[in-house]
Amino acid sequence: MNKKTRKTITMRKCMIFHCRIFYPILAVLISLFLPLPRPDSLFAETASGKVLILNSDISVSNYALAHTGFKSKLAVINGEIDLGSKWVDESNVKKTIHNMDPDVIYCIGSKAYLLAYEFAGNKNIVFSSIINWRRLPMSKNAYGISVELLPSMQLTLYRYFFPEINKIGVVYSKEYNKEWLETVTKSAKDVGITIFKKSISKQEDVESALKDLLPKVDALWLAPDPIVISKIDSVGEMFKQCDNAGKPVLAYNEAFADLGATLIISADITTMGGQAAGIALDLLSARKRDDKVQTPAGTNVILNLKQVEKYKIKLNEDALDSVNQIIK
Repeated sequence: MNKKTRKTITMRKCMIFHCRIFYPILAVLISLFLPLPRPDSLFAETASGKVLILNSDISVSNYALAHTGFKSKLAVINGEIDLGSKWVDESNVKKTIHNMDPDVIYCIGSKAYLLAYEFAGNKNIVFSSIINWRRLPMSKNAYGISVELLPSMQLTLYRYFFPEINKIGVVYSKEYNKEWLETVTKSAKDVGITIFKKSISKQEDVESALKDLLPKVDALWLAPDPIVISKIDSVGEMFKQCDNAGKPVLAYNEAFADLGATLIISADITTMGGQAAGIALDLLSARKRDDKVQTPAGTNVILNLKQVEKYKIKLNEDALDSVNQIIK
């Protein structure tokens, strides 16, 4: 096994572990989806080309929503594989891709993408629901939707909701988020926010990093980082540490609502699936695409008013019109 293959496999395990812990896993009603065929099933060909959906695990609610959003925009899907199914292993996926010869493979989640990258050769790949996609190997025919929203948009919303929050802390790893944080720091200056950052190389350093950061900031921005966020227990401790310091947490996924996040701004997953379908249609129609990876088109905003009152945060009442869900 060469160095590149070992790195790909290691990254696959890390991303799968991260997504399984922090994406809220909900029951998926069978009636919402057509039965997923076994990977060696025969596939019908359409006039415009063949499309295969490769889902890392359809029992994960965010993956299921992306799956539904994608299917809602395409009249015909030629094949669907759930990698969370007991029927599927890597050899099945390789065989299916070889036999079906799809024109486009839509990959939901990092596990699906890494398998497509390994087995699909020069096939067109469209991906979504991947945290830190820049850290994955990218083929020349890979296109996708980033799960991360534009930092400038998030910071603008933070300022809009909480006009007196001027100093925001971020704990991050250089391995995964160095480039992202450079963009964040530049964007923050434009909206009058100062970013206080603390880099770590292992999860055990989070506690000491927060001890250093929290006295200096008005809030903590929880970024999607597999090193910072690697264990559910440690994330709970992060929230407790922030709560003890009286500092709100700004998060990126609804999974953090139960832990006490004050404001959550996340990508709308169903819309993300629809965006991926738009890319797939362009590829099937041989339309030229200049952008390899798009930012999410829709957002979902959750505001915890209990936390706002608890931390005595000044809230812009006009911002309530932008909220999808209010926790009271």
